[in-house]
Amino acid sequence: MTRGLPRTLARAAAREAGLAPPKLGLKAVTIGQGGAFRTVFTFAGMQVPVTDAQAYASQKIFDFSDGKVRIKGGTARLQFAVTTTRASTINDAAALTWSLGSAAASSATLAGSMVNVLAATGRTLDGVGAALSSASTADIAAASTLDGSVTPVDLYLNLAFATGADIDADGTLAVTGTITLLWENWGDNV
Repeated sequence: MTRGLPRTLARAAAREAGLAPPKLGLKAVTIGQGGAFRTVFTFAGMQVPVTDAQAYASQKIFDFSDGKVRIKGGTARLQFAVTTTRASTINDAAALTWSLGSAAASSATLAGSMVNVLAATGRTLDGVGAALSSASTADIAAASTLDGSVTPVDLYLNLAFATGADIDADGTLAVTGTITLLWENWGDNV
């Protein structure tokens, strides 16, 4: 009788907490109840297109349920690969900056709500060809509150290149790794 209980709790937690949008290479598992949650994002070569004209990109990875969301902390370990031809798109040794925020990247300088969950973290794309870069690790900023009482909060993985010399034409990054997010939903005060 209890064999299905953990799966049932995980499904209930996911409905109560929010959902990851369908995206090839992205899996999110949420556990918890009563407003306290742990969401583990697993990236398995999730592709994110980056345009040369902007030199930044975003991928929504979670839609929180209504309410104030309190970020408690967590960790991230990501690797990046360039799936397009490096010599003519995203160059060897390109200087990538990545972050997590409640807003999608809107400039090559990640700041404000683009970095309010995980601060901008630099990573040189040291892999060759389509090989993964060395792992980039970061801690998630603890004790930040995002107000989703009027409009539910979204969570974005933001990517940016600091200089035009890092990207010569539209390219694609593949993201592999894990992000563990500890958070609470304090409810909707509207």
